[in-house]
Amino acid sequence: MQRPTLQHAVSCLLLAPFLALTGCALQHVEPEPLNPQASQSAHQERSLVDDRTRDFLAQRNIDVSDWPPQRWSPELLALAALDRHPATARARARAALARAELQTAGLKPASSLSPTLERHNQHDAGQSPWSVGLALDLAVTGESVREARIDRARLLADAALLEEADAAWSIRSAALRAQLELWSSSAELKLLDQLVANSLEAQRVMQKRHELGAADALDLATVRSAAAQAESRFVQAEQRRLRARGDLTQALALPQSALDALTMDDRDFEQPAALPAADALRASATLDRIDLRRALAQHAAAEAALQVELRAQYPEIRIRPGLLWDQGAMVWQMGASLPLFSVERQAGPIAEAVARREIAAQDFLALQAQALAALDAARARLAAARLDTDSAEAEQDEARQQATRTEQRFRRGDADRLDRLLARSRVIEAELRVLQALGRSATSRLALEDALQRPLAQLKPLEIVRLTSESTP
Repeated sequence: MQRPTLQHAVSCLLLAPFLALTGCALQHVEPEPLNPQASQSAHQERSLVDDRTRDFLAQRNIDVSDWPPQRWSPELLALAALDRHPATARARARAALARAELQTAGLKPASSLSPTLERHNQHDAGQSPWSVGLALDLAVTGESVREARIDRARLLADAALLEEADAAWSIRSAALRAQLELWSSSAELKLLDQLVANSLEAQRVMQKRHELGAADALDLATVRSAAAQAESRFVQAEQRRLRARGDLTQALALPQSALDALTMDDRDFEQPAALPAADALRASATLDRIDLRRALAQHAAAEAALQVELRAQYPEIRIRPGLLWDQGAMVWQMGASLPLFSVERQAGPIAEAVARREIAAQDFLALQAQALAALDAARARLAAARLDTDSAEAEQDEARQQATRTEQRFRRGDADRLDRLLARSRVIEAELRVLQALGRSATSRLALEDALQRPLAQLKPLEIVRLTSESTP
């Protein structure tokens, strides 16, 4: 009768590990090796007029009834590029990692099942030479540490979501700056083309005058120099335009062909920006900046990490109940384990956690000070840019009035062709200055939005003041 009992005990011993796994499902993850050639081909085939982009925009309450749009505003273009942009994909992957770490933090203390099998060479007659045992290792404390780890992982997951939002803002900022540079250089190129043509015509007129003795060499040299400078400025503007196109494709992570298929709507850059009230800006910069909220979440996570180390001072008590079948006798066992010197061992980890919390606090304070300084500087720049735009527009009006008077004199015979050409050059130069002032105003507006990490259009419910000569930065 002993052999069946032994066989039964051995069978239980062998089946115990498998029984422990009955509540677990083994996972299998398919390998995903990188294929640079395939990813390059996918990048070259990217487009913003496909169905996926339309659905992506529709999910964000964008009207896509007329698809694709006839004209793409800077905001729409930047938003459409977020779906498959590598930076947002990387941020989403980090957010997924944070969620997985939250799941890991929620795991309960590990339990283990320890089977034993022994054979005795010396034993009494009629007794089995085998001893079979099974012990279970269980944690009876440690829930407080687990809860602190869950809190820390949850805060880090929140920070990871804000990192995704921060990546989206960085893409928007880079895209709008590149679009502004592309608009500015393209508009300047058109005006400079007119200026070059006008300057070359003035040079031909002056050359004839010089040949007829009606103008000296200095006058001719002056006109030639102006024409050469206009041609040089045209070349520089063309180089700026090419660089801006490259910067825009890089900011949007699009191939050049996808950008060529779109028609830009740059009217937002053609109007001077309004200047929001200082109090509204500071409140928005203090409360709504994405990186500040992420820094707060990281500080809270550092606080939670400190709680993990503080609670780890309390030792984890584990019990080991077991059952031993020893040569025909059934023996119950009960063991326990308690780590020694747990308080002394936690002194170093606690000190590290305190230091990390202080670093997180100082990071937040430094970032907040930097944000407020950037806000004040951007607002001052926007105020100065608006005054510069007003001055440039006044100069443009004066140049146009002068050109109109010159045209009237020409019709009366009081002015010649060269006077008309020079007056036209002054008008073009004034238009260039207005364009440059508008570009500086738009650049200052983008800098102000970067300081807020929020579009100025979202501040409409707040008090918006137009900059006047009495306004102060």
